[in-house]
Amino acid sequence: MAASLSSSTSLAIFGGTFDPIHHGHLRSAIEIKEALGVDELALLPSHRPPLRGLPGANSAQRLAMVNAAVAGEPGLAVDGRELLREAPSYTVDTLRALRAERGADMSITVVMGSDAVNQLQRWRDWPSLFDLANVLVLHRAAHPLAMDAQVASFVADRRLGSALALKAHSAGGFYDTGLIQLPISATDIRQRLASGRSIRYLVPDVVADYIAEHGLYTQ
Repeated sequence: MAASLSSSTSLAIFGGTFDPIHHGHLRSAIEIKEALGVDELALLPSHRPPLRGLPGANSAQRLAMVNAAVAGEPGLAVDGRELLREAPSYTVDTLRALRAERGADMSITVVMGSDAVNQLQRWRDWPSLFDLANVLVLHRAAHPLAMDAQVASFVADRRLGSALALKAHSAGGFYDTGLIQLPISATDIRQRLASGRSIRYLVPDVVADYIAEHGLYTQ
């Protein structure tokens, strides 16, 4: 697990399976960091997402690819704590641990796609997310925002005027926005690899090299 930036006073968490991490993830990470104005954005690879199937690469391999992809990029970090869990990864547990480590006053924002927030009512102890962090939702073209009625009612009074406004709150704020998201799919990358096609320019060279060295996604 990569170390956090010790001088950070604001943090955004950008989770995903990153199977594999690609330029779409990385460009979104930079845009999210800039939109929120946070000191640090931590990519959080998930071990076993409760609402998705098992990843194609194992935890150690995905963590290695994410670490290689963000190495040397100012303000980007990697948090590998969920990969240490044998049980499914629950965001609320991760946020509780982060809040205990970082203190009550730090601004923490968890980032999720519209596809995720559309089924937020299925997440473990989802209302507690807002006690622990702000929530920024990214619109995904294939998944128009259509929150469950209970969730929509819950967030109505928590909605802020901009992504940047989230930084002024330690937790409890909500904002949804559309950022430039490169139309790159990890599923498509895996399919290309399985059929022997090139993934050049879809992933960083260090990630492509790691995939080739370890023979990932060939079946």
